[in-house]
Amino acid sequence: MDNFFRLRKEQKLGVTKMSERILSLEEIKQVELDILEYLHKICEKHDIKYFIDFGTLLGAVRHQGFIPWDDDTDISLARDEFEKLYAVLKNDNHPYYKLISFRETKGYPYSYMRVYDIRTRRDSNLLDPSVVLGTCVDVFPYDGLVTDEQDRKKMKLYKQLIRLSSLNFKGIKYENGGIKNLPRYIASAIFRFTSPQFWNQKLEQLALKYSVENSTDLVCSTYDSYYPAGIKTEWLYDTIDMPYENLILKVPRRYHEILVYEFGEDYMTPPPVDQQTPGNEKNYWID
Repeated sequence: MDNFFRLRKEQKLGVTKMSERILSLEEIKQVELDILEYLHKICEKHDIKYFIDFGTLLGAVRHQGFIPWDDDTDISLARDEFEKLYAVLKNDNHPYYKLISFRETKGYPYSYMRVYDIRTRRDSNLLDPSVVLGTCVDVFPYDGLVTDEQDRKKMKLYKQLIRLSSLNFKGIKYENGGIKNLPRYIASAIFRFTSPQFWNQKLEQLALKYSVENSTDLVCSTYDSYYPAGIKTEWLYDTIDMPYENLILKVPRRYHEILVYEFGEDYMTPPPVDQQTPGNEKNYWID
């Protein structure tokens, strides 16, 4: 680790140039699995109720680990538990794993936080070159169901403005969009002079309007304000152990209902082979 920081310092001084190599899918999974173990231990130590979610939860139930072609790892927490974890991670000085979120990083492009390995780098199309997105675990907050249509529309708009203010032209264009991309380029040229942190703050303020304490249904509204009702508040606090690769992690006791909500009744059936593809962002190990 000392060597890593020495190389970083030397790179800034122009003494040497660090080399990188592309990580394979299996190497990406191993880095994410190590971060997942780190987060699990922190949550256990501080009595923080988390659960693996989305494709990671599906992988646990259907494959007892990673979805074979997936390179993404997610955990979620109800907002109060999310804030506990954020506070712990912010003050934790792990030699490899670092918290990143819009709260302390102005150019960060997401409404949720990440924990990434500082020995890695992930391709991104960000306007701010100082923001490093490494191989990571995504950490999502759940807030109360958004019931006001105007709030839903505002949150959807803020999500769009976050993208326009944080991503370069390559990051916002539609593949094969041609001339249809022109309005997006114009909007990006305007809103790149604003901060994604500003729009993320406005998005979070609206989400917090719908408190966990006063809600019967919770959703990840900062990710998608149009999530329908379906996940009961108490489900996110009632977790059980489940194997995931070589780990034992937390999943909601009502994981079946949550997976039906997220993926539909046939979630145990894998998609067609031509849809079994990993993400297209390259991950690198920094030597």
